[in-house]
Formats: sequence, structure tokens, C-alpha cells
Amino acid sequence: MVMTGVVVGAGDRGYDAYATLLLDEPELGRIVVVADPDEGRCQRFAERYSLSPADCYDGWDALFEQPAMADYAIIATGDTHHVEPTLRALAAGYHVLLEKPMALDEADCRRIVDAAAAADRSVAVCHVYRHSHLFARLHEVIESGELGDVVTIQLSENVAYWHYAHSYVRGHTRRSKVPWLLQKSCHDLDLLSWLAGAPAAQVSSFLRPTELTSRNAPEGAPQFCIEGCPHSETCPYDAVATYRDLGPALGDLAMAERPIGLGLGALALKKVRPAVVSASIPVVSRAMEWWRWPVAAVTDDHTPAGLDHALRTTRWGRCAYRVEDNDQPSSQTVSIRFANDVLANFTLQSTSHRSMRSVRVNGTRGSAWGELHALDGWLRVADHKSGKVRKQKIPTAFDGHGGGERPLFRDFLRALEAGTAPTPSASESMESHRIAFAAMESARTGHIIRLD
Repeated sequence: MVMTGVVVGAGDRGYDAYATLLLDEPELGRIVVVADPDEGRCQRFAERYSLSPADCYDGWDALFEQPAMADYAIIATGDTHHVEPTLRALAAGYHVLLEKPMALDEADCRRIVDAAAAADRSVAVCHVYRHSHLFARLHEVIESGELGDVVTIQLSENVAYWHYAHSYVRGHTRRSKVPWLLQKSCHDLDLLSWLAGAPAAQVSSFLRPTELTSRNAPEGAPQFCIEGCPHSETCPYDAVATYRDLGPALGDLAMAERPIGLGLGALALKKVRPAVVSASIPVVSRAMEWWRWPVAAVTDDHTPAGLDHALRTTRWGRCAYRVEDNDQPSSQTVSIRFANDVLANFTLQSTSHRSMRSVRVNGTRGSAWGELHALDGWLRVADHKSGKVRKQKIPTAFDGHGGGERPLFRDFLRALEAGTAPTPSASESMESHRIAFAAMESARTGHIIRLD
């Protein structure tokens, strides 16, 4: 049986995440329709996925007014527009693969769960880290009983300083209308529930406001970094270094141990790229261009002049201290007691030297701990009685989410074909969202929140 799908939202995730699996493994099915109000994005998507102009719709309203054209819909719209297209897709007869977060409040999460049940359709939420190489192995270790009974879990999402400035200061999610904890870390709260093996019973949380405000702006810093900031050599948030020179991203990759040679190559490129690009040798400059994330968020004009124009005129080029309408916190901690008395602590922070997750699980018979980076990671498991420590091999990942995107999509397709529930379902994902809502209430009120 060949499964077919439609994609709603042809931006970064819709264009470049799950559906790309079908280009490499066409026996799994194909995408037959795309819907996005941006004509340029639709055109780009259609070219990549071999769609005709008739297969492109200018939004989910026009698409879901039609009888179902495929088996499933991938909802990859912005964070504030997940609920309506999901409900419309279910009503039209589609199964749904939904980008996280499901919704911005518990009532809308419940609407999705209830609508899926009423329509007898499946909704899977894209908690890709369950399928990532590190956390899939860690879950296997816990399920094997090797650690005994789990007692405590410590998990940290360490967001690189430049990634925070890009996404949560200059970016689309700079306002707490879409809370940082929910948008970035419902992944992690889902992992904690999954690893603990029980629902949360009590939640408490603290947060720290952002330091990136005008009162902390360095003296003499201009509105836009490209105007010639006297602090460009020392400021880690310099927009020119981030988007034109790619210094921070290449610096992150330079620390990668796998694939072999990538770290040294990235380090060398970081040193020579600014000089090569500024030399304006057309062939060489084009070879050095990078138009994927994070640069793809800045402009659709893929020329050096187009990028410079965006850095002079849009918020992406603003001094990170002078964006003004950003109010996401810079750090947040969450403490959870699960119903089986597993205790967990989670930290989300914005000043890491590189983007990475670190985890430690302590049990009555052993401990396991590890790190997950953009491409590589490691996991160690210790036995209390023998004192032996073994290292689990973690494969290199190439999707930026620990290798979890394609396994999640394969699981979704196989579940639909077999008539079983995909993982994690919307009802399972509700748990991580409820923890996030409780944490935000605790941070606001100073109270410990009890969950039913």
C-alpha cells in the first residue's frame, strides 16, 4: 500500500524535514499537495516534490474544503496556527502528523485529542527526540531493567548563545505569547515522562528574565550590527558574524567529533570564509554560500546584496540588545515528581557554548548518562555492583535532531498502514504540554502545582 500525504506549511519544516524521506525512499509513498499562502514557498516546494500548479493551494481553508486527496496531512505551520488546520484536516478525513507544540493551552490540546477520537483518525505529534539515537538507546537501557528502578532524572537543554539570539530574541518566537518552555522544550518534557514511565503529579518552576534588553546594550552599539558596531570583535551576538560569516554555527560544528574530519574542516572554514567571501570572486563566493537555516530565516533574496539589505533593514540585523519587543526568559528550571515517585529536574538555558542536551538517569542498580549534540553524541552505562562502565555506540545523526526525524516519520507511516496508533499520539503528547502549562503557572505564582 502506497501512502500519500499533503503538506500544510511549506516553510523550513514542511519543506526540509519529514517529507524528504519520500524523495530517498519513494516506495514509502509521496506528497501530492502543498498548501501555503506564500507563492514563492509553494513554487519551491512544488519543484522539489514534482507537483503541478494544480497541486498547490494558497492555504488550508482552500485545501480542506475539498474531499480528502491523501491518507495523511503534515501540519507544519507556525506555532500559533496548529489547532485550526489540524481540526480541519481531521474533519476532512486525514490522519495528521503535527509539529509541536500541539497548542498553546490545555483546552486546545484537548480539542485535538477529542476531534481525533471523534473522526477515528490518528494524530501523531513530532516529538522527534524519542526516536533520536541517544534517547532511543537510553530508553532501551531503562526498559531492560539494567538500571533497576529509576530514582532520579536530570535533563538539560543547553541552547547555544547565538541560537537563542536568532530564534528567541530576533526570531519569530521572541514573544512569550508562545512560551519558550513550551515551544522549545515540550520535546524534553515528553522525554522525561517517557523515561519516567508515569504521569506527572507535582510541578514547580523558576525562570530568569532575558539579559538582552536595551538597558544592557553596550555603549555606542548601533541599532543594526552591520552599521559598524565598535563591539563586533567581542560581542557574541553580532548579526554579521552570525548570518554572513557563519562564525557561531561553524564554531559549533568545529567541536563535533563525528563525522571524522568535520570538526577540523569547520574550524578551517570558520577562519577563511569571511576573507574569501569578502574577496568577491564570484565562483568561489558562490561555493561558500549557505542559504539554509539560520540564514534561510533572514531573507528569501539569495544574493549577498539581499542578505546585506536584510541585515540593514529587518530585525534579524538588529543589535540583540535593541530588538525591544522580545520578552522570552533566558533560563528556566522545572522540577517534577511523577506518580511513581521518580524525581526529575530539567534546565532550559540560553548561554551554552554549543547546542546540546545532557542527561543522567540514576537507578537502584545502575546509572546512565550522556550528551546529544547536533550530529553526534555518546552514552555511558554504569553498574553499581561491579563498578563497570560501558560505552554505548551512538550513530552519527544528520538531521539536526539527533537522527529522530526519519524514524518518527517511518513509524507514523507504518502505523497508518498497519492500523495501529503512531507514537507519540496526541493523547500521549498531552502529558508534556500539561507539565509545561503547570511549570509556567508555577513560575508565575511561586506555587507547587498539583496535576490530576
